[in-house]
Formats: sequence, structure tokens, C-alpha cells
Amino acid sequence: MLKKKSQSSPFSVLPQKEQKALLNSFSYEKISKDTVLLEQELTRIEKFYTLSSGTGHYYFEDRNVKILKGKLNPGDNFGGISILFNEGISIRSLELLEDSVFVTLDAIFFLDLCQNYPLFQKYFACEFGNCMLNKSFAGIISRQIRDKEFSLPFFNRPISSIFKPNISTCVRETTIQEAAIKMSRNNASAILIKNKDQSIEGIVTDADFKHKVVTGKHHSSEPISAIMSSPLISISSDCQVFEAFLNMHRHDKRHVAVFSQSGDITGIISQKDLVSTQTESAYLLIKTALSARSMREIENIHPKLEKTLFDPLRNGANPEYITRLITACSDAVTHKIITFSLEKAGPPPCSFVFLTMGSEGREEQTLISDQDNAIVYEDTENPEKTKAYFDALSILICDQLNMAGYSFCKGGNMAKNPKWCQPLSQWKKYFNTWIRNSSPENLLYFSIFFDFRGTYGDLALSNELKSFLLSAIKDEPGFLRILTENALNFKPPIGIFGKLIVETEGDQKGALDLKLVLLPITDFTRIYALKNGISQTNTLTRLFRLYTRHVLTGKEHLDIVRAYNYLMRLRFMRQITTIMDEQKKPDNHINPQNLSSIDHILLKETFRIIEKLQQKLELEFKWTT
Repeated sequence: MLKKKSQSSPFSVLPQKEQKALLNSFSYEKISKDTVLLEQELTRIEKFYTLSSGTGHYYFEDRNVKILKGKLNPGDNFGGISILFNEGISIRSLELLEDSVFVTLDAIFFLDLCQNYPLFQKYFACEFGNCMLNKSFAGIISRQIRDKEFSLPFFNRPISSIFKPNISTCVRETTIQEAAIKMSRNNASAILIKNKDQSIEGIVTDADFKHKVVTGKHHSSEPISAIMSSPLISISSDCQVFEAFLNMHRHDKRHVAVFSQSGDITGIISQKDLVSTQTESAYLLIKTALSARSMREIENIHPKLEKTLFDPLRNGANPEYITRLITACSDAVTHKIITFSLEKAGPPPCSFVFLTMGSEGREEQTLISDQDNAIVYEDTENPEKTKAYFDALSILICDQLNMAGYSFCKGGNMAKNPKWCQPLSQWKKYFNTWIRNSSPENLLYFSIFFDFRGTYGDLALSNELKSFLLSAIKDEPGFLRILTENALNFKPPIGIFGKLIVETEGDQKGALDLKLVLLPITDFTRIYALKNGISQTNTLTRLFRLYTRHVLTGKEHLDIVRAYNYLMRLRFMRQITTIMDEQKKPDNHINPQNLSSIDHILLKETFRIIEKLQQKLELEFKWTT
């Protein structure tokens, strides 16, 4: 199969043994003509695609104009750059122009190849670098980082956040053999060469030894200066990761030196460091979950995830980047646990789908990890027997999720509650009742259950339920008015004279509940998404969809996204404080007295934005629907 790929295939750089081993990891997938397989900035790419037959085209849509267009022909691949450099979110859309067949490789295996084979990784690093030479592509990426804070958050981080000062040096007269021994002792992939003035004049890397010494071009007794590369390419530790990558690409180098504010070289960073640092911690946890053979291997895995996120959060990582990692890990754990549960319960009597709901359903879960889930299964001719099977399966799943560190929902909104393990017909009845009978209890159910997504199983069932939901709301327009009235019950906690209003009694006296503060943004976005038939549940994705449909102006979109990200960042920092400093379970309550004067200003400005959102809701839904 690999021989049929184009000459530019990245798989051609792999050893023959690895190519043969990969054969069992590939899958064939048939995709119909006119299918938009991947959507820019929205679709999470879970596979690396190579087109076997058919044609497609890819593009970036900006203000209803398709740019950065290209054609996908047999032998071409798609998705590698997005997996490696965009947190697994598709940078461009991919649409099939005719019935097509893809050869696919799971993203986990793809990342594994990148980690183990530098030449394979370099293929995609070079492709990304070539793309960045295109001004339109580079402009879109920089705009996403600067304005929307939407994509490539890793590349927006400073080198200092991932760089550990470590340096190996020698004088230019040192023999190649002596330099190699010093590199080996220091476990270094490169060594810096000093001149007589003790200033750095060049660098020698592992690749130099491989291509210049092992091949016989130079003898190990020669001075190290004979094989060094000069002048040295360097970058400030204050620069972004993105700039380091571009420097490597422009100069065709795998290493750059890093200098401090004083101008002294403090170490070296490699292209491999940039990719492995981005994915290593979370990737290893996800890989652990997916490869686990027993519950013992993933027991209490969620606390381990918390620890991997402390440094990125303290270094100012984009909250969306963090929630994506949390979601990816949670999905991997859920997938494995359901697999274990099915092995114990036996084959299911019919198709089913496991739903995650609430914040996890919106892919916005924080370090607080309680369960919100449900099961939807097909209607069968033997409903009692089917119900008994799925009730037992649900208990297995939820109990094991609790063992993995995802605690039980105090309100019982889990699949192990028989009420939330039902056939599709019953779920439709639930939704229909909640929409037509807006009691306080039903509105509570709505806020939890309507933000759902299929996590495991037959996604056609969750898609059908989503379509039913949107259609039912369209047929009952007054429901959006009721949702709006409910959303307007919360008022931003700020007094007439700009003083923050806090809890006056109880355990959280003097504090603000940031989860409650975020609620109006979530409610606002959900209501407008439902009105416009947007099926996605993630708040930022919904906002972007509303912006592209001209429901929101560019300024409104930017203001809401920045307000949302600011509040999420405060939540994460509060949760880190409770875990690390207070040795408690994470919570969302923040004391304004502990905030800086700048945070006070930003928080008050965020409340003003929320007030404007509520005014917009009231004007459009309360008085006109």
C-alpha cells in the first residue's frame, strides 16, 4: 500500500521495517462527493488522511471568500500540519469534489511516528514553514493569535516558558572525538564552539557528526571547528516559539541558540524540542489511556492531568488550549472505560451512544471534574431486556469514571441514573416536554442536557437527537423568550458606584463565583446558537459561527471572546491556587481583595460587556418573540 503513495509521501522516509509494521494500523474510508470532511477552526482532526482515489479541494473561508485554496489529488495527504502545529484543529476546510477513498492513520500513531523519526516530523515542519511564507496564510495565523486568540496558542508562548538553560561548550581546537564525548556525558544534541575571545562562533550538532564524521569526510582527530556551522543562529528567550520555528526554517537549521536579556548564550533549543514540548505531557496521558489494558493503569488519571497543566497555566497558556487538552484526555479515558465495560457486559443488543453534557459537552471542562453524561439507545422490540442491559452498562461506566478521578455528579445527572439511560424515542419526549412546559425544573434540565455531544458509539443517534432539538425549538419560538427571561435573572455583581458585590455570608463570604459570572455569556451564546440552528456546543465555536453568519459584528465577537477567555483564565488560576497552595479541591470562588488593580478594571469592564449582551438578548427575544 505504501508503494502506491506519491514520491513526496512522508512515509517514504521511514525504515522498511516500520513501514511494514504500519500496514495493520491503516484504515480505508469512503467519503461521498460534496462532503465537507473538515471545517476550518472547528473540526478536531483525529486522523492523518492520504487520498487514495478521487479528488478534493481545501481552502480558508474569510468573509465568505475562499482563499488559500488547493487541490487534493491521489497520493496527497492532509491533516499533518494541523495535528502537529494547531492543537489538532483543522486550519483549512477540506471538501470532496467526487466520491473518494482515504487511507487514514490515527492521530496518536501519527504523533508517535513524529516523536520517533525526526525525518518524518521534518517533512511536516518544512510544509508548515512553506505555508508560512505565504503572506495570506501567515496573516491568518497571526490574526488568530493576536485578535481572536483562537488558534495555535502554543506558538504564542515565549521560548522561556519551555526552555531549560543547559549548555555544552568547547574551544575550537578541541578534537571531534573529545567534543563528542562531552556531548554524550551531558546528554546534549549539540555543542557550542568558542573562539580565543571566549565568545560563541559556531555550533556542531548530532547531524554534523552523522553527515561529516561517520561518512568519513572528517577524522575524529581533527579540531571540532572543521565541522562546525557558523555564524551561529540565535534568538532571544523573550521571543515566541513561533519566531524560533520560523528562524529554523529560514536558515534550514534544526537548532538555534537562546540568549538572555544580558545577551549571553544560555543554551540551545531544537526543532524536536518545540514539537515534543507541545505534546509530550498531555500526549503521554492520552496515550496511556488509549493503550491501557486494565482500570489499574488509568485509576486516578485526572489528578495527573491537573499536574501537567500547572506550568502551562502559570505561563499564561490560552484557556481554550487548556480546555482542549482536558477534553482530549477525558474523551480518551471515557473511550477506554466504555471498552472495558462492554467487555464485562457483553455485546449490546442494539446501537447506542454515550453523551457528555454540560461543560464537558461544550468541551469547556476545567480542573473540576464531576460527571454529566447519559446514554441514548435504539428503540427495540424487547424494551425491558434492552433497558436492563444498558442500565447495568451505565453503572459499570460511571463507577469506573469515578475511579479514574471523574467524581459522581451530586445532582445525579449521569447515565447510571435510570432516568438518563433511555431509548431515542424517550429522549425526544423529554426534550419536547422541556420545550413546551417551561417549569423551573425543566429549565434546569435544559441548561444541563441541551449542551450535549456524542463521545462514544453510534453518533447518528446523537445527531438525530440534535436535529430533533433544533427543529422542536424552531416550532416553538416562544421558548427562546422563556430562556431569555431565565438568563436575565442573573445580574453582573457590580453596584451602582462600580463596587463589586460579593457573598455576605457562608463559607464563601467575600468571594465571587466565577462560574456564575460566566453563565450569562454561555446563556447568551446558547440562545443565539439555537435560534440560528447551530449544532455545535462549544461557546467559542458558537460565537465564531454567529460572527461568520453576521449575527455578531467583529467588535462584538472580539469583546465577548476576550471577556470569556479572561474569566476562564481567572477560574483556572483560582483552581490552581486551591490545589497547590491551599491543598483543597478546586473551586470557582475568587476574593476580589486578592486581585490586582488591573484585574479589578478588567473584571468591571467584563461585567459591562455582559450587561450589553443581556440588553441585546432582552431587545431581540423578550419583546419581539
